[in-house]
Amino acid sequence: MVDQNLLEKISKLLALASSPNEHEAALAAEKAAELLAKHNLSVADLGQDKDEDITKSIVDKTGRYVTWKMWILAGIANANGCQAMRSTYSGEMRVVGTETNITVSQSLYEYLITVVDKLVKKHRGKGRVFINAFRVGCATRLRQRLELRRKYMEEKGITADDDYDSISASAIVVRSMFEKHASAIQAYLKLEGVQCKTQKSIEVNNDLGFSFGYIAGEKVSLNYWNQNLHKDKFIKQLTIK
Repeated sequence: MVDQNLLEKISKLLALASSPNEHEAALAAEKAAELLAKHNLSVADLGQDKDEDITKSIVDKTGRYVTWKMWILAGIANANGCQAMRSTYSGEMRVVGTETNITVSQSLYEYLITVVDKLVKKHRGKGRVFINAFRVGCATRLRQRLELRRKYMEEKGITADDDYDSISASAIVVRSMFEKHASAIQAYLKLEGVQCKTQKSIEVNNDLGFSFGYIAGEKVSLNYWNQNLHKDKFIKQLTIK
């Protein structure tokens, strides 16, 4: 069962970020990911009988592979102990994980998609090719930063936050939690007979649009990363047969 108290806390975070300054969006996503990790740690402390089962949910559906949407979903899923994929047959974009992790991931996905759409409006009139490249650039940087959020927790652990809770955990405990989720997800996919493959990289047809989008993604306030990462390092995503 989804923890309603957790969802209420995350809803408050997103509401606080829903200001004219849309650059607060990824900061809210970062905090939500940390809250979710703390929730999963608290569940683990209760013992295996309290663990949630792995399941899947459809979060979106597209007629073709939409790179920028999949990269945002992949980054969110990774940061929240889930796995994102898209069916090449039905076009369904799915998340696999616990019910709570999926619910939070879906909420953040809808939120960040809205943020990117707001950023795009500032570049009206620059043409479809520019806009598409802008979305990919923005999504690339958001995905990188979401995945770096998980890496940060795995390397530094989680500290207590009196504003939301008092849970803290060492880096090794956090890594163990994510590994447990990954193992359970792989066991679920195997049982379901799901076959995964890596999506091939695509070419960006407008470097200027990509650069503008990438910079916009950087300006979304995730406050303690300053990485020189390149766009070709994260241009892969799972699909399913």
